[in-house]
Amino acid sequence: MKDQTTKAEDFQNDAKNWLTLFLTPSEGLYKPDDVTPYIHVLVYHVSEFIAIHQKWGLKSFSCSAVEKKNHEQVSYFFHKTMKDGGKKSKSSDIIEILEHENQSLFYNHHDVPLKYQKPHKIHIKARNNYNENT
Repeated sequence: MKDQTTKAEDFQNDAKNWLTLFLTPSEGLYKPDDVTPYIHVLVYHVSEFIAIHQKWGLKSFSCSAVEKKNHEQVSYFFHKTMKDGGKKSKSSDIIEILEHENQSLFYNHHDVPLKYQKPHKIHIKARNNYNENT
């Protein structure tokens, strides 16, 4: 996969052979239900990407950035849910994750600071204006 000279047709043949091995009960111990969207794309679509974008190389189609973003969002969400005794909100988990992402994008795009300095306490002495002669 790291070879930039890989031909699209060779890659497709190798990927299909790998899938056959993956789904062979005596070899891979997997069932067709175990085929993930990533495996589907690898076997049936990456060869198209290679044919169209050979100059970029196969590693340019990596999903690592998407996986990293997913990891960050899920980690933040589950870290947050452990607070307040693990109480769940009324909205779905995915909605909360997307709302948080939307807020983060808004703050970043509009240069809104996420932290503010603590306010300074001001102590005012009360003056005694009471006139004792009255």
